[in-house]
Amino acid sequence: METNNPNIGYEKEITLKQALVILVGVIVVLFVVGTFVGNKFFWNKFDKTANKVDLMMKNAENLVKQKPKDALAHAVLGLEYMKRGQTDEAIKELEIANKMNSKHLGILFNLGLAYKTAAKNDEALVEFNKILEESPYHFLAIVNTGDIYKQKKQYGKALSYFDRALKIEPGAADVWLLQAETYKDMDKKDMALQSVDKALRFVPDYKEALELKSKLGG
Repeated sequence: METNNPNIGYEKEITLKQALVILVGVIVVLFVVGTFVGNKFFWNKFDKTANKVDLMMKNAENLVKQKPKDALAHAVLGLEYMKRGQTDEAIKELEIANKMNSKHLGILFNLGLAYKTAAKNDEALVEFNKILEESPYHFLAIVNTGDIYKQKKQYGKALSYFDRALKIEPGAADVWLLQAETYKDMDKKDMALQSVDKALRFVPDYKEALELKSKLGG
């Protein structure tokens, strides 16, 4: 199942503050197909004390063995690797998935995120741009693109993407914080304070925003 809804998967702490964001289409595959495979092949035979994470990995590996030509099976395995911090293995599986289904926005996003996690920012931008060509209001692709340009110190481009994201989700405290950090890097203290105050208006106890405001002397 695919979705073009740009707000699905967004929480206060978006991908930029977490290791992984899983889009709804792949979540469904992971839990529906994974649960079926697990019940059939593993959970009745596996040590009941085994870690749930290990069971999910076993399910994902078995799914690929059962359906080696299924793009979503490889995507699920890639996500399991990402959750374990095995980024190279995740990229390998997600690249296979992308070759099999190059139009699935969930696969494209997670491949882009894996590249970004591995500091392969140019490759990540290619994947995020593919998403935005198909779905211009894809919130997470927009924010991650802006964050990459921020890392590249291309501040003007970064700010344009953050503005674009905030038009979609004005209450996104993390994006206001990213904007504030960008202004700080540009030595625009007053504008940085304005942005961090907006982040705190939506999330008053936002630790990172409070810390940045203190550094700015606000």
